[in-house]
Parts: sequence; C-alpha cells; structure tokens
Amino acid sequence: MKIHKTQNLNSLVQLNQQSTSNVSSKDFRLKNYSEQMLMPKLSAESAELYSSSVSFGKSKTVLKDAKKIINITKKSVGEIKSEPQLEKKKGDEFLLGSLFDNMLKVSNFGPITQAGLAAIVCTVLRPATIMFMPDKEGKTNNKYAAAHSISSGIAGFVLTTPLTYPFKQGGKYAQAHLIQKMGDDVLRRLYPHLNIESITDEAGKRLDKKLWKDIKGNKFIDDIKQVDMLPQFKHLADVSDKTFKDILKVDVDWAKYKGKSFNEVKLKDGRSLYDAIDMKNIGIVVKEKGFGETQFLLRDLNHEYFDKLIKESKDTNWGNLDINSVYADKKNNIVNDFRKWRTVDGKQWKLDLDEINVASELETADYRPRRTGEKRFDKKDKEYKLVSYLDNGRNGRLGTPINNAMVEADLANEGQMKLIEWLPDLAFRIPIAATTIAMIPWVLKRVFHLEKRKKPAEQKPEVQTVKQDVVKNEVKPAVAQQPTFKGKSKEPSGFVKWLGREFGARIIKNPTIHKYSGKLAQLQGKLTAHMSTIGSLITSSVYVQQTLSKKDLDSEKRTTLAINQILCFFVPTFMAYTADSKLNNFVKNKEYRYSGLQRQKRVIEETKIGKPYTEEQLKALSDKIKGIRVLASLLIFTTVYRYVSPVLITPFANKLGDWYNDRRIARRHAREIALNAENENSAKEIAITSDKNVKQSA
Repeated sequence: MKIHKTQNLNSLVQLNQQSTSNVSSKDFRLKNYSEQMLMPKLSAESAELYSSSVSFGKSKTVLKDAKKIINITKKSVGEIKSEPQLEKKKGDEFLLGSLFDNMLKVSNFGPITQAGLAAIVCTVLRPATIMFMPDKEGKTNNKYAAAHSISSGIAGFVLTTPLTYPFKQGGKYAQAHLIQKMGDDVLRRLYPHLNIESITDEAGKRLDKKLWKDIKGNKFIDDIKQVDMLPQFKHLADVSDKTFKDILKVDVDWAKYKGKSFNEVKLKDGRSLYDAIDMKNIGIVVKEKGFGETQFLLRDLNHEYFDKLIKESKDTNWGNLDINSVYADKKNNIVNDFRKWRTVDGKQWKLDLDEINVASELETADYRPRRTGEKRFDKKDKEYKLVSYLDNGRNGRLGTPINNAMVEADLANEGQMKLIEWLPDLAFRIPIAATTIAMIPWVLKRVFHLEKRKKPAEQKPEVQTVKQDVVKNEVKPAVAQQPTFKGKSKEPSGFVKWLGREFGARIIKNPTIHKYSGKLAQLQGKLTAHMSTIGSLITSSVYVQQTLSKKDLDSEKRTTLAINQILCFFVPTFMAYTADSKLNNFVKNKEYRYSGLQRQKRVIEETKIGKPYTEEQLKALSDKIKGIRVLASLLIFTTVYRYVSPVLITPFANKLGDWYNDRRIARRHAREIALNAENENSAKEIAITSDKNVKQSA
C-alpha cells in the first residue's frame, strides 16, 4: 500500500456522518466491492469481515476492514495570517438567527409543529396558488377553494394544540424527573451502559442522576447522541498564528520561514517547532473504502486499527513505525507522545510536520465526531460503522464508546418517547378529523360568507376543492405559533405531573412497549416520518368513510372524491419518504454546520477556548440539533401532503374518478338497454301468447 499524496484535501467532510451531536444510523456505510456471492452463507453475528445490508430496497454487502490510505496534503510554510479567517457559507445567517432558533425549540412539540406548518401551508401557500389557477366561473370556485383551505388549516391547528400539548409536557416531566426514580430493572433496560451500583449512596439512598456513573466510570449520559466532537481538520499551513499560539502552544516569527518546511521552523525561544508543538490537537486523515475520509487525532488512534494501517503502509515512512512504541498502555489505548515513537529497528521515528493537520476551534465552524478507528456491527442497518464516543471524557480523554447494546436501547427509548408524544395525536385524529369536517361549512358561511354551490354543473370544481382540503388535513405541523410554549414556568402544573405519572411513566416502564418501540425504530426511515404517516392514514380513512356515507352527493361524485382521497394518501406518502431520504445528507450537513456555528460563536465571542460545555449547554444544543431533523421531516411531509398533493394529484384523481364513473355509467346504460330490450321481447311474447289464447278460445 502506498501513501497517497495530493495537494487538494482541504475538504475533509464525512458526508455519511450524523449531526454534530447526533450519530446517524447511516454513518460511515461500508459498501461491498467483492465476494457478493459469499454473503448468503454468513450470518451477521458470525461473519468477521462481511455482512449483508438492505438500504432503500437495494442489497449491498459491507466490509469490516477495507483498504486504507493516509491522505496527505504536503505543504511548506506559506502566508501565516495573524488572525483566523472565518469562512462564511450561504445560509449561516439564517442558522444563527432567532427565527431558526425558535423553530428548533418548537420542533420538540411534533404534532403541534405539524399542525402549525399545515396551517401555514393551508392559509398562505395553497390559497395563493389556488387563486392563480384558471376558473371558468370567474374566480368564484377558486375563492371557495381558497377559503376552504384556510378553514381546514386553522381548524386542524386549533383542535390539535390543546389536545396534545399537555401530554407532551407530561412526557417531558416523566423523562426529566421520574425516570431516575424507577426500578433497577427498568434502568437496566433503558440504559445498558449505566453502572447500577453508582445510583445509590452507601446508605442505599437513590442519588441524583447528575451523580451517576456509567460502566466505564465516566459521568453517566442518558442521551447517547451527545457525542464528543472535533473541529474539521486543517493543514498547518492553512491556520493562523493564533491557532499556533492558543491551540498548539507555540510562538513563531513566521516571516523568517516562508517557503521552508515546518520541520525546520524554530520558535522565538530557540526550540524546534517539532520538539515544542502540542500533540493533543494534531492528526491525520484516512480514506477507507466505503467509509470515505475520516479524521483521527494521533492520540486517539485505536491500536488494532493503527496496526493494520501501518502494515498496509509498509512501503512508506508510516510502514517503518514500530506499533509497540506508539502505546504506553495498549489495553487502555494510551498513546505516547509522537517524539517517543520508534522505527522497527529502534531508532527515533520522525513525523513529517509538512503532512500534519490540526483541529482548531478558531478556524472552522464544521465539526465531526471524535473517532479512533474502532468499529461495531450495526444490527439495524446490517453494516459496520466507526464507533463514536459519549461527550463524558475527563481531561481531554475519550469518553465512553457507544456500543450496539446502547444503540439498540436508545432506538427503543426514542420509540417510546415518540409514542408518548404522538399517541395522543393519533388517538384524537378521528374526532379531530370529524370535527374539522363539521366545522368547515360553518366557518365558510360565518367567516367567509361562502356556501357550497348546489347546481349540478357547478359541483365538479367544488368536489375537487373538497378533495384537496380533505387530503391536506392529514398532516399538521407548526412553527410560527409555537414559541408561546417555551415560556412555560419551570414548575409544571399538577395536571402535567399527573399525566407524567399516569401516562408518560407507565409507557416508559412497560417492557412490552419498550420491546415493540425498538422494533418500530428498527424500520427504515425516521420515527417522526412514521408517526406522521400513521396519523395521515387515520385522517384519510376518516375522510374516505365520511365521503362514502354522504347522502347529498350522488354515487359518481362520492366515488371520484374517495379515489382522490385514497390517492392523496398513498402517492404523497411515497413521494415524501423518497424526498426525505434524498435530502438526508443535506439535512445532516446543516446539523453539522449549525452545531459548529454555535460552538464557534461560543469560542470567538465568549473566548472560552478549550473550556467544556456545561451539562445544560450540551443538553440544549443536542435538543436543538435533534430538532433540525424533526423539522426537516415535518416540512417535507407537510409540503408534499398539504400542497404538492392537492396541486398535482387532485386533477389526476379527478380524471381517474371520471374515467371510472364513465365506465360504470356506460356499463349501467348497457345493462339498462339490454334489460329494456329483454322487457320489450318479453312483452311481445306475452302479447302473442295472449292473442293465440284468445283465438283458441273463440
């Protein structure tokens, strides 16, 4: 294996990684490049190197260990600027703005966010589009359709908010205050990384959760998506003097060394840069087939991974490194200072500083999870992934590694919390849908002074309008109206506490619900999308039932409207899931960028370089980052269900319904003609028979 050298490796973006504080279920997928026929014979658990994986319907095979290449950008000293040159990207101002911040806060109220987004679409975007559409009746039908859309959006939001909000608050109260009081069996199920012995004092009294420890002896963290992060690497030649001084702890007169190797640089105090540079934040970038590019701090490199990397680099300087000299403690993965590393023949091994990168908080707003090269097999996605670490390390050391048991428990926990959040919404879908249908005519008449036309010739546009609104009531998000909920008092009401105990805590403690929540979370796609789809299915079913039972519509129009409603669930569902998966990388990149901007803002504006976030700060940041994904899914599903679906699918559904009705009418007419002909023939036969009988009697 040869070390690959290139002059253009400034971008180390690991597109397959998850959000800045969240670890994606799609992180670092290893694709199959060989031996695909071997896979059916190997089980996921027993195969050391291979396993099969299905993603969006496509089969693939993944490798535990593929060919690795150290990607090197070899540069000499150039123009070292005194201050960092902060990069700006399109959309940064929006991500840092108060509007987006409030949107993330309210996205934690999923059903209400959904209803609010639906209200915005139905009261602004859809009516505007409707009014631009041609209308044979001189905009009369368009006005009715627009008013109908506005009425349905407002009614859905007004009904959803008071019915679901208390349950969400109860679930939050249970999660924050009641979980730590639950039995040991429940805690073991929820948190397999928890050290049960650490939750009580010597007298057996239950300690506050903040004092608990995990199985590695680190501070216990219940959110495994709270991952230790690193700034995206930059080459030594691309960072500022401030990074050298504040991050690498060296002071150099750079004007003297322009064009020279970093290995030749001397500090102002006469020491060599090589001997004085702080090792903590320097590292390399490795490209492994299927994983893309991954950055590693030298002090973090996993022994097994690094050993294989050295062996694959046997024809290079890295291949001459003695792996035994790298580690002071192999068992605990404690790495020696690189100046103590030795060659295989016992001489000092020399690190080339012209090839080295640095993780500097001052230079970038792009962050990546801290990794070592250790891998785990993900049972959900049937693939190997690089291990991430909880943000609970001490004194700069790695935190607790995230293993499969933690991932699977976290998926089940997330499923339970989604059920607590969405079950009330799903339970109230039928009465909300029925009430909305009943309210709309009243609102149209009393607020908009519009009534449904009853002339047969004018029914068709109105049927189409009703179809649109029926479908759009399926999905309901909220953004603008929700900030009022963030102003709640710190002490929840007695009713919220009661809901937390009797509703939230009961769901959390139930092992059967936990089990099936895990199975739900194992499905491809996001849980928020699944919940939104289930709710839409319930709503659509109500609308179809209401349509087919309407006595004031003839059978043909009922059929057309029902077809419209059925199509406006199944087609948009497929479209929404497809769009959601296609935009997944885009959303993850925004998560990275948002978290990095928040961290950089803290470093630059508050001058807290190297100071860790407090527990409260990390929790708030983690919640907001999760909100990006929730908000993205709800935006996609709402837009597709409540706007794209009515605009694109309703006309097609109408044509399909008309075609079906025309065929049915044609068949009915044919039967009537045949029946009439048969009746005429029967009448003639009866007449002839009667005439014969009369003659015979005479």
